[in-house]
Amino acid sequence: MIYIVSPGGTEEKGGMGRIVDNFTSDLREHCPEVRFEVVDSYGPGKFRLMPFYFMAAVLRLFGCFLTGKAQLLHIHMAEYGSVLRKGVLIAMASLFRVPVILHMHGGRFPKHYEDAGPVTRWAIRRMIAMTHEIVVLGDYWRQWVVDSFGSDARRVTVLHNAVPGPTVLPVRKEEGPVRLLFLGRLIKLKGIDVLLDALGSEACRDKNWELTIAGDGELETYRAQAERLGLAGRVRFTGWLDQTGCRRELQAADVLVQPSMFEGLPMSVLEAMANGLAIIATPVGSVGDAIKDETTGLLVPPGDRCALAAALARVIEDPALRRRLGLGAREMFERQFDIAVYRGRILEIYRRNARNWRGEPAGYPRQPETLPGAGSPATRASAGPHVR
Repeated sequence: MIYIVSPGGTEEKGGMGRIVDNFTSDLREHCPEVRFEVVDSYGPGKFRLMPFYFMAAVLRLFGCFLTGKAQLLHIHMAEYGSVLRKGVLIAMASLFRVPVILHMHGGRFPKHYEDAGPVTRWAIRRMIAMTHEIVVLGDYWRQWVVDSFGSDARRVTVLHNAVPGPTVLPVRKEEGPVRLLFLGRLIKLKGIDVLLDALGSEACRDKNWELTIAGDGELETYRAQAERLGLAGRVRFTGWLDQTGCRRELQAADVLVQPSMFEGLPMSVLEAMANGLAIIATPVGSVGDAIKDETTGLLVPPGDRCALAAALARVIEDPALRRRLGLGAREMFERQFDIAVYRGRILEIYRRNARNWRGEPAGYPRQPETLPGAGSPATRASAGPHVR
């Protein structure tokens, strides 16, 4: 049995929960012979309940390790408290010699590690050394892990997030206001204040657009900012949306705007690519692995209101540009970010790490082996992507 540990399981509202839900749903449909269970290590988002959910996860996994049921532990980790909780689970798995895949999602994990004291840094390095493979979301994160942990990281593999996409793209009308969409948590680090300021600037204010902001968080803060800027009648706040609601907004939109200060590889960008939207984004984390400036979207520096306003003005005024960027994004999605591509790569990671692997169908094509471990000269010298 493979145990997939994630905060909130498949119900967590953020990108981590969505990728776990996406790939486990896909495995159930296409690879029913792969035996796995999802273990919730946090609960439904209320911190006061977290200790109870975490203790339940510890006891459940301890029993599975003790009875020899566990082939593999696949841990999804963010930063700060998530590192402590996952460190406990990794240490327990190491005690029972259960192989561990550590899947790193936290956009703020580098800051967490760099700000930590000597004891915390030592503990994190020990946790890294106990894992059999570290999975990261893009080349930026791979290089950071290699530079930060060296030979403690045995093997570092890039596995881009992925989403299912529609077979047929929605038809987008060119008349009427251009429909802009922000999809994510409403917090300052997501750059929503920068987006509203850009739309309220002289470059964009008088152009024909409307904005939907979908997500939970500091809703009243940004509603008040929109009112101060005189944009309230053109900005719609939906609150948190489930997967069906997100798909509905993506199909209705013309442009996705992702102005974040930090990211791993945001699911909203990949979902917009799958739906053929034009995308304006900041090149933070591994966003640059998906968005190539002027080809699959437009990239602007994080926090730069003027640059964001200029990019918004371009896509609002130029329907041909929107079409070109949307088609480029969809083509990139089909090559690299479709959930079917992810399926093959995650099965290869499972195959090479799990004890007594019996999870692949007969005739399943094996992927080529990855490069040697992160501390080896071959990996350090590699300039190209390390994607498996």
